[in-house]
Amino acid sequence: MRQSDPDRQQTRKPLLIVTPVYDDWESFGHLLRDIETALPAERYDVEIIAVDDCSNAAPAVPVLTGSIARVTVLRLTMNVGHQRAIAVGLVHADREQGAGAVAIMDSDGEDVPAELKRMVDTAATRPGVAIVAQRFKRSETPGFRLFYWFYLQIFRALTGNRIDFGNFSVLTREHVGRLVHNSNIWNNFAATLVQAKIPIHRVPTARGVRYAGRSHMKLVSLITHGLGAISVFTDAVFVRILLASAGIFALAVLAVIVVICIRLFTDLAIPGWATNALGFAVLLSAQAVMLPIMIVFLQLSNRSSVQAIPGDQAARLVERRYELYRRAESVAAKAL
Repeated sequence: MRQSDPDRQQTRKPLLIVTPVYDDWESFGHLLRDIETALPAERYDVEIIAVDDCSNAAPAVPVLTGSIARVTVLRLTMNVGHQRAIAVGLVHADREQGAGAVAIMDSDGEDVPAELKRMVDTAATRPGVAIVAQRFKRSETPGFRLFYWFYLQIFRALTGNRIDFGNFSVLTREHVGRLVHNSNIWNNFAATLVQAKIPIHRVPTARGVRYAGRSHMKLVSLITHGLGAISVFTDAVFVRILLASAGIFALAVLAVIVVICIRLFTDLAIPGWATNALGFAVLLSAQAVMLPIMIVFLQLSNRSSVQAIPGDQAARLVERRYELYRRAESVAAKAL
């Protein structure tokens, strides 16, 4: 017996996808078609929130016939960058009624819809756990991979945490509610997911290639992105710098004692050597003292400032919200 449309829709898995877009609407169209191919209409009911990061071009109306029930565009008042665009999208996803899992993915094709299906299915078997894409196969240049490896080592050394995934993820509604009230999500989504102590399950995925055009991420943008991730763990970085400075100060004091002992009690000292070594040790110890003092004042100043909570501030960044597409028979589509 053939199921009626309402019965069929009740058996579908609801999924809301947040994707930032900046002057890349051609790739966005490819993404929508690939999502419908990867997520069949018989099993999934998909809604898209496209965060238009103040693009110069307007999006075209896509031709869709499958699982995507609605495409909503949030046009931002200014270009806020990739991470803040995701934060704005998550705030609006949190306010959607009846949405199931919430996925975050890029619109350029590097996050593969076929992998998204595997992540969504994994999320269904692991309730309460955030599913993230861990790249086992990358498409970047060797130079980028080397730079990324150094970044991972620096991040771990400064924060004590491991971050080996990006924005591509599937979250529960509870996770989204926690994240949109965490001010750190303005700076870096992946780092905030770790900092918020949300349980994480990594799914090995391959990185795709861009549908069209070239990436807007330049070297400066990549460095800024990395610094944003480190800034999420400011307290941990602060403590580690204090400990490192204390160690350097102790070594400098020990060096001073050794130099004085060699100078006074042995014949090993070369003329002028003791003065230079002593001066270097004193300078090093002074730096080890001054750096923590500066960081302490900066940290105390930051603690006294009011944090900008995305859940409260995101609406101010949205110029307008409109529907780009709505499937006619969808019971999931809601009036704006």
